[in-house]
Amino acid sequence: MNHDNAAQFTPKRITPTQEQLAIQTAQKKIIVIDANAGAAKTTTLALRLAEALHRGRPPERMLALVFTEAARVALRQRLLDIGVPLGVVKRLTIDTFDSFAGKALLQFEHAPVAALRNNEALLPMVREALEITADKYGHRHVLEINTTNAAMAEFLKLQLRTKARLDFARPEMDSNSLDDNLELLGMSRTHYLWLREYESLRGAEAGEIQFRGPFDATYDLVRLLADDEPLRQLLPAYQIIVADELHDLNEASFRLLTMLIRRGNAFFCGAGDKDQVIYTWSGADHRFLRQRFEQEFPALQRLPLTASYRYGPQLARAVGVLKNKPSVSALTRATVIELLPYDHAQPQACSAQLIAALEDAGAAGSGGTAILLRDRDQAIRVETALFQSGIAYGLVDMNSYLLSQEVLMLRGMVAMARKDLHAIPAGPRRGEILEALVAFAEIPFTQSELQQAKADVANYPDLLEGFLSNQLARSSNRDRAALTQAAVDYLRGLPATAPAGPALQHIFVLLGLEQTARRIHVDPAQARVVARALHGFIAVCSEAQVTLDEFSGWLGEMEEAVSVTSGKAKLVIACIDQIKGLEYQHVILPYLAIDEFPRSQSDALEEENRFYVAATRARERLTLLMPENPAYQSRYIAALQAALG
Repeated sequence: MNHDNAAQFTPKRITPTQEQLAIQTAQKKIIVIDANAGAAKTTTLALRLAEALHRGRPPERMLALVFTEAARVALRQRLLDIGVPLGVVKRLTIDTFDSFAGKALLQFEHAPVAALRNNEALLPMVREALEITADKYGHRHVLEINTTNAAMAEFLKLQLRTKARLDFARPEMDSNSLDDNLELLGMSRTHYLWLREYESLRGAEAGEIQFRGPFDATYDLVRLLADDEPLRQLLPAYQIIVADELHDLNEASFRLLTMLIRRGNAFFCGAGDKDQVIYTWSGADHRFLRQRFEQEFPALQRLPLTASYRYGPQLARAVGVLKNKPSVSALTRATVIELLPYDHAQPQACSAQLIAALEDAGAAGSGGTAILLRDRDQAIRVETALFQSGIAYGLVDMNSYLLSQEVLMLRGMVAMARKDLHAIPAGPRRGEILEALVAFAEIPFTQSELQQAKADVANYPDLLEGFLSNQLARSSNRDRAALTQAAVDYLRGLPATAPAGPALQHIFVLLGLEQTARRIHVDPAQARVVARALHGFIAVCSEAQVTLDEFSGWLGEMEEAVSVTSGKAKLVIACIDQIKGLEYQHVILPYLAIDEFPRSQSDALEEENRFYVAATRARERLTLLMPENPAYQSRYIAALQAALG
């Protein structure tokens, strides 16, 4: 970048705003863009790269880093859209942090390492690590051994967060006692020892890596280079570096980024929105975007990107008031904001209002509509109402509530009581139901026992009766087994015409399922979601007046409808945490009530950020469903009403 501050690159198809031009031509070494949602961050970074190319910087010396493959594709496309030739774009390095780290590690390891890209591929190693942990430490410590897929998924999430924060790289870890480390990390003894054995299996302790899961490459590279300046000199030396979605930075990715900037004394330009930090579970923190960059690079320049190209002036003004920051729209069209009240005292009122809103907007038959949920427990009434109204829908990065472990467990209870697992025709589903029963009955199965039992029940439904009589009878968890047996006996004693809802409520109390959820889920927030889901499901069964005899068929019919439409529907349901970077013509946010959104016992700022992320996905219409009584309304409603006047 030379000292001529006039733009030398003129893009095709767009006319840059003054804010974009300022970023495109900025002369400072380190530029951090404070951007609003929908403010064309990716396009602006493309302008920055194009300007550097036009000023003679070789594309081979330029690097663009993002967090997801979708973001990588989007940046590449923006470069083409604004007029950078395809041949030049191909010479740029545009990569995700983790993919870049994996390629950098090749020069140190001299041979590729197996990359396991999803939880399913990692499960065998996770299970093996748990078995090693039980064998190695079970005689010395009281361990909580849970072999279900849900427990494995929670472990994988925990290990990702621990490594993203570089918690195991803390200098005091090696000299601390085990109890001190447990307190420092805030995790159970079982999970700490399990994580250590998992990392040992991975080869991280010995420095001879056997496999890598998502984000492991970033973690391994940073640990390798942290205290080795000569080794860091082997990193590629880039002259220009850009990075998108800086609000998703965690400790490991931040350290890698700063290493790369210093390695080539590079010009850096990164964009982020501090109000979109919602992935704290993976180590994301707004302090990277704010304080940490300034601590590392005190001479940096901050530039704003305030004008949204996604939503209209009214919504821009509303979210600006909510987040107390400048927010405008570059569009002349409006984004309609409608506040629709419902009777908070009536459990079905919100979902009924949602159906009315869909019908009023004509959204049930048109494209680009999303119902965004605070968490998956809210899907129960939403999915049921859509099914009952005959409205097709799909799901984005989530399963139907019918496939949640807590609902599968209740389906299994009824199937055992009715001695009719044949009512659930899909073999794999029967295996999942058995796994759910094992989890909630807290039967200490080994993984091999569980897998064999699932396969048996999937192929031979009648074997579930054997599971009940044999496994519960010889379970070492006697009290829990007795309660489970008592619950099934209670259901068996009811007539086929007995209503399912009250029967399941009795089971809920008898088994103490709320307390059970707290025992089997590491994350307290997840345990609360499970309890909410159970309450919601039982209430829906009661309202539908389904009998025990009708129960399996009713759920099967709904499950079949979801499987047909999922992925193809014009109307989708998604949890807010899964839709960052996406946008929809019409967004509906239900249950804007106290303790629904925001959730109590959740970080207040992160909850507010979630609402901001959800609201700013809307292009043409934003529908907010709220209690009619202001005393029960989410606090976000008052903030929006103040902005709307």
